[in-house]
Amino acid sequence: MILLDSSLNLEPFRQIDQVISGEGFIAPPSSAYIQRLQAALSEPVPLTLLIADRLRQLKGKHVSLFTGFVVPKLYPRGENDGPLGTLALARTLKRCGLIPTIWVDPPLLENAMWLAAELGVELDIHSIDLDLLGQVTPPATALAIEKPGRNAQGVMHTFDGIAIDGGSIPIDDLFMQWQTAGTLTIGIGDRGNEVGFGNLAKTVAQLLPVSATCRCGCGGGVVSVTPSQLFLPAAVSNWGAYGIAAALAILERDGRLLYLPDEEERLLHVAAVRGCVDGVRRQSGFGVDGLGGRVSIAIVQELRTIAQTALQ
Repeated sequence: MILLDSSLNLEPFRQIDQVISGEGFIAPPSSAYIQRLQAALSEPVPLTLLIADRLRQLKGKHVSLFTGFVVPKLYPRGENDGPLGTLALARTLKRCGLIPTIWVDPPLLENAMWLAAELGVELDIHSIDLDLLGQVTPPATALAIEKPGRNAQGVMHTFDGIAIDGGSIPIDDLFMQWQTAGTLTIGIGDRGNEVGFGNLAKTVAQLLPVSATCRCGCGGGVVSVTPSQLFLPAAVSNWGAYGIAAALAILERDGRLLYLPDEEERLLHVAAVRGCVDGVRRQSGFGVDGLGGRVSIAIVQELRTIAQTALQ
């Protein structure tokens, strides 16, 4: 349910959706692909506004955030896309009055704690334990941020078709279990192989035919069939999380909810030192998803500018 003032200016939120698509910052075909995915969801308002508005209605309630993209032989300590956005958004939600808990793949736990310390925020961070999570009271909302999802054959893949075996813990069944119990589920993804892309599986197949193939022979391709009630495609999943934080800052009229460029720079460095890798280059360095770190910092700065202008 959308509870918005009819006089609310939608333009800043349209700009946020555009920025997280990477328009003006990455190759035009890549940003156009994300924008077509955003449009295919056919929501009545900008996606970041829709999600931020739903989240702000849950003040005082528990929210579980899941992240971690671990492939033992490629990135045993996980990608840097996902954890940074998760921590930034969790801090925003905490400042907004929600009660966030972060769940990460076990190999990522120590790194997530280091990143939280660098961000200067105390957060409840745990390793994903499906047995435990299956027994707890479901949270008001659950977010999956750059978390691999299963294809129609039940297999998780990297974006280029490598099966994930013994790395990331699948949360698909848990998400569906919680959704049935009344939890609002939200996904953020970029390549098609993440939890939440079930909402757009057919669209991804049409726009990116290569996604129908994989290297493991399962025959299911790389696209996740696990849906979420709300979904946000972004050129980099971290950017989607930053965009939601910016939208919340505007709605709450509180600049403290923003994630800052210098924080992005510091966290990218810490992630690299701690062994989190660029998921495209598959090595640690000052960048994310094949893009230089300065590009990601520029995205954060642009989101900050949009929010600050809207708050004037």
